[in-house]
Amino acid sequence: MSISVIIPCYRAAATLRRAVDSALTGAPADLEVLLVDDGSPDDTGALCDELAAADPRVGALHRENGGAGAARNTGLDAAHGDWVLFLDADDALLPGLWAALDALTTDADMILFGLTRESSGAVKPTDYLPAGFCPDLQALGSALSPLLFDTGLLAAPYPKLFRRVAIGAVRFDARLAINEDVLFNIQFLQNTSAIYCLDGVYYKQYDTEAGSLSRRLRGDLLDAERVTRPALADLLRQNGIDPAPYEAASRLRACLNQYGLLTGCKGTLSYAERRALFAEILADPAARKALRERLRNDPNRLLAVPYRIGVACNWPVPPLSQAPSLLPVLLQTPISKYVLPRPLSLLPGPSFQSTSHEEHSTQLLPYQYR
Repeated sequence: MSISVIIPCYRAAATLRRAVDSALTGAPADLEVLLVDDGSPDDTGALCDELAAADPRVGALHRENGGAGAARNTGLDAAHGDWVLFLDADDALLPGLWAALDALTTDADMILFGLTRESSGAVKPTDYLPAGFCPDLQALGSALSPLLFDTGLLAAPYPKLFRRVAIGAVRFDARLAINEDVLFNIQFLQNTSAIYCLDGVYYKQYDTEAGSLSRRLRGDLLDAERVTRPALADLLRQNGIDPAPYEAASRLRACLNQYGLLTGCKGTLSYAERRALFAEILADPAARKALRERLRNDPNRLLAVPYRIGVACNWPVPPLSQAPSLLPVLLQTPISKYVLPRPLSLLPGPSFQSTSHEEHSTQLLPYQYR
């Protein structure tokens, strides 16, 4: 199988060489690596050209800044491989992937494998179901929910390969600053839902390095989830699956993760913006119930007290937040050591705190790279 690896690049001068080396090591001669410089203001564009000059399998593309989704679209338009693999410029592929793919023959249009995160360790699809061919989402059975929500393996643009002909005209929605990857995957699976689950962990996320999207305060998680939820429901109905429990889980994850960012990350959201988000989250009965339970069991009991009172009383901001000396603590301090794995797509993972990566410019804004 011929493969195109697409790497969107923005402010990636410190990590891009590592990503490219990981893709080229042990790779077949017909591998295509496309580096898409997304108008990066640093030395990233020059490094793309340098890496392309050093290996004929590597190509450098340059475009105006438009975000990770737009950069991936530029790569898709230029790709020649039978299969497409997306790799972030601050991540890496792990040894063994090319050999595993060389030994594989499948009629599926998506090949899903495992990843490891610096923050939380390894997870793979075969933790939830046997390796092999799944003709549709219904065949995933009870594994569907964890693959979508708990691990994010089906939500992220990685760790997976897409058959390029099956992608067709599907592209990342460059208007979205977050969840554009979720929407892309959903639309792809609406074209074809046959998946091959490959045993093995072949993707490394360096999600504790300075700059992670999941460490940056943002207030658009609820809006982004509203965009993807109807598309997810349509996909599930198409596969003969009742979407109701998945829609509820999607909304709950969005609420918990947005609450986690509000209480666990520093940022520039205004008081009014924070208050509106707290109010929307606490207006959701399922979110309030889940937050009460998590706060009741939070190991940092003293620090969790004001949050518990706020949730119990349905206050849209933590109590005592009018006191200037306490406002920074109440609005910025993590209430616990919960980890939110990247991406913040269909809101995978537990909640409250996040892990790392700073802005690049996409995922609903001028693009914010993680």
